Order: sequence, then C-alpha cells, then structure tokens
Amino acid sequence: MPILNPEHAYREFTVELEPGEAFTEHHLKVRKKDLSRYVFVPGSHLRGRRIAERLDDCRVVAATRGYYVYSGTYKGHFMSVCSTGMGGPQAAIAFEELGRLGADTFIRVGSAGAVRPDLGVGDIAVATAACRFGGTSHNYLPAPYPAVAHFELTQDLLEAARDLGVTVHPGVCATGDAFYGPRVADDLALMRKAGVVAVEMETDTLFILGLYHGWRCAAACVLDSGEGKEIEESSSAEMEIASHGANPLFLKGEDDLITVALEAMVRCIERDNTGG
Repeated sequence: MPILNPEHAYREFTVELEPGEAFTEHHLKVRKKDLSRYVFVPGSHLRGRRIAERLDDCRVVAATRGYYVYSGTYKGHFMSVCSTGMGGPQAAIAFEELGRLGADTFIRVGSAGAVRPDLGVGDIAVATAACRFGGTSHNYLPAPYPAVAHFELTQDLLEAARDLGVTVHPGVCATGDAFYGPRVADDLALMRKAGVVAVEMETDTLFILGLYHGWRCAAACVLDSGEGKEIEESSSAEMEIASHGANPLFLKGEDDLITVALEAMVRCIERDNTGG
C-alpha cells in the first residue's frame, strides 16, 4: 500500500490482491485485514486526509467511488479513516460496508452550520441526538424512533475536550438531505426554540444505523457558519459559509476537533482493552 503522500490524494487506488483474495464489498475496495474496527467518518475527503496525517505509519487503504480510506496508528492504537461524502445515501453505503468489514465504532468528524445564534465559525458542536429531516434513516427505523448517539462514546468526546481545554457545545443537531431546500429556513425559529445546536447532513443516518446494527456511534462538527447571521435572510448560496481552506477560525476549530476525536477514540479503545 502507498504511504500517505500527495500523489495519492486525488486519484483512485486499490491494493493489489494476493492470489485467492477478493474484495467483498461493492463500493469500498478494502481488505478486512487493512481496516480497524475503530473508524473516523468525516464527510469531506480533505478532512479525512487531515485526520490521516495525524496517524503514524499511515497508509492509503483504498480510494474508490469518492470514498478515501486510510489506516494507521495513534498512540499505538490501530485506527482507520473513511470519508463518506455528503448526505445520508452516500454515507449509509460507507457505514454499511465498513460494518460488514468489521468496524463497529464510528466517530463522525464533520462540519455543520450553526443554529444557535450565539455560536459561530470555528465552534465545535457535539451531537447528543439528531432531528431526522433526512430520508435515508427512515428506510431503517420509522419516524418515532429517535436518532441518539452512543452514550459512552459521546462522553469520551466530551471528556477528551475537557481534558484538552477545548470548548465544545453538546446538544441536538438537525440533519437534512436537501442543502438548498427551504425547510431548514422555515424551521429555524422552531429549532432554535427547541435548543438545536447545528444543522448538517449525515448524523441522523449514522445514529440510526448504529442503533439498528448495534454499533457505537458519536458525532462532532466544527461550525462553518454562524456569528448570529439569520439563515432565513439569505439563500444557502449566499450564506457566509467559511472557506474550509482559508478561514483561520474554521481551520483552528477543525484542528481542535480532530485532536478531540483522536483522544476520544483512544479512551474508547483503552476501555475496551481493559474490559471496562
């Protein structure tokens, strides 16, 4: 497998199989032995690469159909990263195939837009549950079923942030699958009254699939819009969404988020290793 270097960032790649080997999944061309049970699932493949750059001995495991998969170690623990793309349908494919390959512990390391008016670019939201405005999760469990995070893994995120001195904002997020649709703006006042922290596109799918399959799933997002700007006053195309490659507040928040997620996964792994 290639090491993590620039020429493998944007092209498709699969490992060369040994005689008698075969890929078992339709989209993720990953060998089971190359994947950890502990996986970070960012939407953005660029954020996936940034997580991978923090791992030791990191290798590109696969890059197919928009899914970039890396494996390496952090503080001696084997971990993997898989970018999921945007929205429930594409993310669900990744979650399902990762699960079939043996993964059972997922931390979404995402981005989101602020709903609470006191939050802004670079702040970090930790999702305790998700409003199910998307469609994919309803193919698994009906609407009355809540999309809730795994308690211990979410606690790992909160405690890691506390120990690192990183401020995070736990609460309910709203998940939708129509970025340019009017519903988010229409529901904004109600969401704020209900204390919704942020809005994004994948967390309800992750939580529902986790509950359905018995996986441990948690999610945290760096905010790319906010500072009191009213969403209903402008279309999504006009919103002051931070450039993920240039805004220093966003980049600092993203870096803190990645550190928190890595340390949270270490907590989970060490608890598993001690039978806690």
